Amino acid sequence: MHTFDVIVVCTAVVFLLAFAAILARQRYMLKSTGALPMALQRGQRWLYGIGRYQDGELRFYRALGWGTRPTRVLRRGRVEVVGRRAPVPAESRSLPPTTVIVQCRTDGETMSFAIGESAFTGFLSWLESSAPR
Repeated sequence: MHTFDVIVVCTAVVFLLAFAAILARQRYMLKSTGALPMALQRGQRWLYGIGRYQDGELRFYRALGWGTRPTRVLRRGRVEVVGRRAPVPAESRSLPPTTVIVQCRTDGETMSFAIGESAFTGFLSWLESSAPR
């Protein structure tokens, strides 16, 4: 075996191990209590990931990534739901048809995220269970 072949094989093994580690992280996070699949809108793109309810916060972790810190944190009591809608035809290619797109305002910023219908009901319950402001 030539040196170049060894380098190619080692590189492929490293990429496969990294991919396996990312998938294992996803599976682990989705099995934890209070986790749900969701997507966060950034401009015209949807970032897929995992939302996790923890300590009065909904934390969003990107699906593909190494980071252990959330990409986005919504603090209960600071979130106001502005509206909800179904995906528009352009979004239907990247989101399931049963998705609910939630538009909310938090800390002066408006944002949108996509979750399933039952997860939306859970999200509203989570918001309503916050202490009065």
